[in-house]
Order: sequence, then structure tokens, then C-alpha cells
Amino acid sequence: MRRVYVIIAVMFFAVPARPGTFLISLFNEQSLSSIMVSAEKGRYILTADGNESGSYGHNDMLYIAIRGDSLMVRNQSGPIGVFSRVSFSETGEFSLFGIKPAEPAAERSLYYGNLEVRSEYGRLSVINKVDEHNYLGGVVEAEAGNGWSQMFYMVQAIISRTYLYGNISRHSDEGFHLCDAVHCQVYKGRLTGNETIYEAVSLTEGLVIVNDDNTLITAAFHSNCGGQTVNSEDAWVVYRSYLRSMTDPYCRGGRNASWHADIDAGEWQEYLAGLGFDAGEAGPGQQSFSLRQPVRQSFYTIGDVSIPLRVIRNDWNLRSAWFDVDVSNPSGMLRFSGRGHGHGVGLCQEGAMEMAARGYNFIDILQFYYNGVKVKQIEELF
Repeated sequence: MRRVYVIIAVMFFAVPARPGTFLISLFNEQSLSSIMVSAEKGRYILTADGNESGSYGHNDMLYIAIRGDSLMVRNQSGPIGVFSRVSFSETGEFSLFGIKPAEPAAERSLYYGNLEVRSEYGRLSVINKVDEHNYLGGVVEAEAGNGWSQMFYMVQAIISRTYLYGNISRHSDEGFHLCDAVHCQVYKGRLTGNETIYEAVSLTEGLVIVNDDNTLITAAFHSNCGGQTVNSEDAWVVYRSYLRSMTDPYCRGGRNASWHADIDAGEWQEYLAGLGFDAGEAGPGQQSFSLRQPVRQSFYTIGDVSIPLRVIRNDWNLRSAWFDVDVSNPSGMLRFSGRGHGHGVGLCQEGAMEMAARGYNFIDILQFYYNGVKVKQIEELF
């Protein structure tokens, strides 16, 4: 196993500065009409339509709600006013604020950085202005969970940073960089403040994954591939040279390595009929439903009908598209026995966790799952 030395080259030409902060749309998939904002640590200044409207510290709270095309704002003492835009800005380091959606109600979440709220299309637009370090720390914990090694978190941090810079203009026409949902990267603010995760973000500062032509890759990942990853074009149609199917021996003992589901044979036949399958053409009984995938396949074929396995996975909410169908159950149920969890493209998280536990470094792990890539400083790409 080789040692890794990350060398940051001194650049002798002007490069665009990396953004210090990013604008992340919170609760982006919800139509919020009111929220409660609280100062948890430090002090915050409320600014309404460009004018300071008070200072807030621990246990102070604001209520912000839609009123027509504007925002109605009040604190614990009473109404403050009606405005078009408000911001909640930290006055020093180590500040932390909370947001609790009131309508519709949801659990409170904690965030670093600043907050801006405005009314758009009859809903609240809630934007967190947050630095890269704290944003990536929140993303890594949301996407990977707690309890893993620092080396694995370094891998996940580099993947998340690659996505951040590769998609920084994704929502530019909406006034922010990324949203907080699976559509971009899952971001729930500060969950536990896991120090190992934040250290991993610091240790990989600026590092991203690039293809052989020095462009940022689509750093796809999933929970568990079941022992074999998937070509990008088999899952999403789009071909990527670095997202190739390969054998993965590291994830087979993972908690998401296998699964099963039982589906009524009658319901299955009705589903297939809706896709053009004629039971009379494929032979009698349920035997025609049988499927074996010793290695990953792309289609489930019965007679003249071929259905993409990824479509079946989505339609039936299965954990993966790699499954066998057993018709031997006399109860009339079909047993789907599957491997893996997720789309199977790119890095397998449980495999990467095992590689990290065995002593592989982050470059070893990334180059195992992404074919022919390099890890570079983001500044080197300009």
C-alpha cells in the first residue's frame, strides 16, 4: 500500500478565487409558509429590507410567515413588521442558529453561517449562506452517517466537494448554488457536529476528482453494489469512461449486501401485462417469470418483451436492480432475492468503508471505484 503525499503547487498565474461561501436552499422540496428561527450560539443581527432591526442571542426567537407577496416578522415581544426580505447574520465565529418549520410542521435543524428569507411564488425561500467547510461537513454526515473511519470520511468529503464545484451553477437562475435535497446533495445542516467528519473535510481541503482531461467527474456513489458495480449507461443512458462495471470484493459482507421481497404472482403478471407481456406466448404457469442473474444484467426478458431492470426496481421500490426471481413457492408468491442497495454506479460506500478499515488510503479507494481518475486541487483546474 503506497503512502500518499498531497502537494499543493504554487500557481504563477491568476486563477479565479474559490467562493468563500455558498448559497444553499433549505427545505427546497417543501412549500413552507412559516418558520421559527432561533439563535443557538453567538449573536445574530436581523436585517429587514436593508435596515437593522435588532440583535438576537441564545434563546431569542423569530417567527417568519408568508403574508401575500411579503414576509410578516415578529419576535417574542410582538410584531416587527412586514418586509420583502429579511436576513439573520452572525456577528462572530462559532455561531449557530436553528430553523423549525411551523407550517407544515417539521423537526428543528441547526445551521452554521447566515440565513436569508424571502417570499417567492407563495412560499418561503429559505437560503443558508454557509462556508465550504461547514457545508461539506453537513453533507458528509447526511450522506454517510456516523461511526465510520476518518479515511472513509475523507473519501466522502472529496466526492462531495467534487459535486459541489461541478454543479455550482445548477440553480443559478433561482438565486442560489445548490439545494438541500437528493436532487443535489443531502444537506441537513449540523446534525451531531461529528469532529471526525469535520477533520476529514479539513484534511482534504480543496481536493476534487478529475477525469484524464482534467474535468470534474460525476462522482456517483451508492450504499452497496452487492459485489459488482454498474456501467453508467446501463443505469442512466449516459456513458462515462470512469464509471465502468467492475467486481467489488469488499462490500459483500456489508449490511446492505443482500435483501429479499415477496410479490404476489397475480399482481406481477398484471404488472407485466401492462408493459406488453402476453402470458400465453411465454409458456404455461409461473415458470416463465423465473430470473437468474449470476452477474448483473440490464433486462428482464419474457418471450418478446424486455423490460429494463432499473425500471422494475423503481416501479416496485426494490433496493437494487440486481435480483433473482424464484417461482418455487407454492403459496403463489414470487421471491425476489437481491444484492446491493442503490443504483450501483460509481463508488460503493460499504465497500469503501471496508477498504478504509483494511488500511487503504483515499486515493487507492477513489481510483478503485472510478476508472482512470486523478485527485487534484480545485485551483489547478483553472
